[in-house]
Amino acid sequence: MIEIVFLGGGGGRWESITQVKGTGGFRIHSENMNMHVDPGTGALVRMNQLQINPWKTDAIIATHCHPDHYTDAECLVEAMTKGMTKKQGILIGNNSVLNGNSRFEKGISTYHQSRVGERYVLAPYDKININNWELTATKTKHNDPETIGFKMETEDGLIGYTSDSEYIDSLIEDFDGVDFLIANVIRVKGQKVPGHMCSNDIIEVINSMNKKPKMLTMYHMGMKMTDPDSEARYISEKIDIPVVPAKIGLKVILENKTCKFEYINY
Repeated sequence: MIEIVFLGGGGGRWESITQVKGTGGFRIHSENMNMHVDPGTGALVRMNQLQINPWKTDAIIATHCHPDHYTDAECLVEAMTKGMTKKQGILIGNNSVLNGNSRFEKGISTYHQSRVGERYVLAPYDKININNWELTATKTKHNDPETIGFKMETEDGLIGYTSDSEYIDSLIEDFDGVDFLIANVIRVKGQKVPGHMCSNDIIEVINSMNKKPKMLTMYHMGMKMTDPDSEARYISEKIDIPVVPAKIGLKVILENKTCKFEYINY
């Protein structure tokens, strides 16, 4: 059984500052692996709220070098390495987060990177194996041009995460057939923003697939997404699968390629 726990559903600078929806990323938990994806602003605070133990972190993924995706990563590295006393754990990122580039300084220091057991810099379509989970980086179009999404094959099903991207045709093929898809949808209906998807974009992606996901979670919603539940119903009606907006404490359970969800009380 896989549990995916959301430490918020917000994204973008305004949500990072105001913390209306939370921007702490999400956790993927199984019996043998605890992974934190995109530990943005407030990740550790949200973990404390939900009584999730940060010391029990085995892997960290930061998909790009924007604050709502990496700012708590160094603190999570410190937890993962038992206060930097043990060289252990897995750190995964794109090039800008781990090395920096002409536009971005690296988001995780050389010191913190030096303490992890394994370090991977991924570009689209690179593959790695993590504790028998096969992770494949996917393509995006975002203003960190090296941003990656991913899909990950686990014992209980295939998980997809678009990360931040505007609509591109490769999203259809990359996530066709996943069991559970986390899609970063920043605006409602057809309100397009460069580098991001709106609701109508993800509708087009899903309806163009040969095999749709069993469930979709809207994530990385911006300040102008004022009624996520209503927008989820709108998307669900258009794509004919369940759509659940991410919120602090949303827990999706993936077991034998089926999805259900509940909320953690806090």
